Amino acid sequence: MILSLLQTLSGPIKSIAERFDRTPIESVENLYLFARTRASFVAQTSLFGYLKARMGTQFREYFTDEIFAQSIQASSVKVFVSCLSDLTVYVVANVAESGRLTRTEAEAMARQCFDLGMRGGLADVDGKMVPTDAYERFEQRLRETDWATATASDVAFALSPVDLTRFAPVIDDFKKLDRKIVATSIGNKWREVRAAFRDRAVPDRIAIDWRSGAGL
Repeated sequence: MILSLLQTLSGPIKSIAERFDRTPIESVENLYLFARTRASFVAQTSLFGYLKARMGTQFREYFTDEIFAQSIQASSVKVFVSCLSDLTVYVVANVAESGRLTRTEAEAMARQCFDLGMRGGLADVDGKMVPTDAYERFEQRLRETDWATATASDVAFALSPVDLTRFAPVIDDFKKLDRKIVATSIGNKWREVRAAFRDRAVPDRIAIDWRSGAGL
């Protein structure tokens, strides 16, 4: 049911129906595609799973309410941005570690990954829904990122669990009650994404592709 409802909306929501490629990730282009599509997938399934749990049998009815549907889409955009930020840092940190990229190179790759992810994931979204400080916040994150530790477990995934409850269109009392269980839920999804990345990614080749000029 959730999939059919999501397909009626635009923006990052629509990509949940896309089939994810299972081939090896050996190029910069495929790395960026993985980051965008998986960030979108986690954002969508986490947000809508949470809303369905809270709304129960009335979940479908909310999609017919134009005002609330717009609120859902605005929330999904913000959660997507946070998920993209987290996953970008993680995948680039892995490439930087294996490919021995400098901090400057890692930041440049992450910056491009995030930018292309934003453009591709939000191509048909009303610009007013996109946080005006999205790029500024990401730049601040790059300045504060310790690339040597960002590959460890869930270190890079600190933003999305907080922003999922922060931006979800539910009352504040529910957000306070649900914060821990929501964080656990999205954390489980990120574990699956990390496992998929480890299985498919060839960081050394991605680094070589980057240095050959593919990311310029």
